[in-house]
Amino acid sequence: MRWQRLVHYAASMIGGFWGGYTIFNHTDIFGNAQTGNLIKMVLNTVEGDFTFVGWMFLSFLVYAAGNVFYVLVRRRATVSMKIISLFCSSAAVVLTGAVAHVAPNDFVACYPLIFAAPVQWNAYKIANGNSSSTIFSSNNVRQAVMLTTNFVLSRNRHTGAKAGFYWLTLLSFHIGVALSCAVSLLVGVQSIWLCFVPILLTAAAYFVYQNEKLRVAALVNA
Repeated sequence: MRWQRLVHYAASMIGGFWGGYTIFNHTDIFGNAQTGNLIKMVLNTVEGDFTFVGWMFLSFLVYAAGNVFYVLVRRRATVSMKIISLFCSSAAVVLTGAVAHVAPNDFVACYPLIFAAPVQWNAYKIANGNSSSTIFSSNNVRQAVMLTTNFVLSRNRHTGAKAGFYWLTLLSFHIGVALSCAVSLLVGVQSIWLCFVPILLTAAAYFVYQNEKLRVAALVNA
């Protein structure tokens, strides 16, 4: 269970890195989710900036395509979707890094990350029975605050442990944000390459987690 949580925290660092990177380097585009982007699309429709609206609508389609990709691949995959998500994340980082300096606008460089974000969200949406996003924070804040309030009122240790899980997920996410922003100050859009640090941490934690599962299964069956 401990390693399952560590996998989730490491994946949250990837999500935080993407969020910080896209907002810091690409005109406040939040590549991880669509709420703010869809609001911007409506606002720019009202303002008559239809070029911007077109790019935002395309980002919506790319995000939707990431979800379609997950559903289709999951039906056929013979390996964990967590592993496939890590490959997808790695490919997105490479594509973003490759086109960031030559892209005609900020949207094009973000599209690979926009595609990969829902793949990661679906692949890492549950840890220790807790439903938790690794690519944005709204529900994690809600869960952390409500569970902490219930813990203060009830002193139930299980509730306290669940609250701790969500607080640590939020901390991990924002460590990723801080890392991306700090490096962006130094190298700008090419800071995306440092995202391989949390990707490799997630892969390592997942590898240990799987080995621990096999070890425990062997002990149970011995």
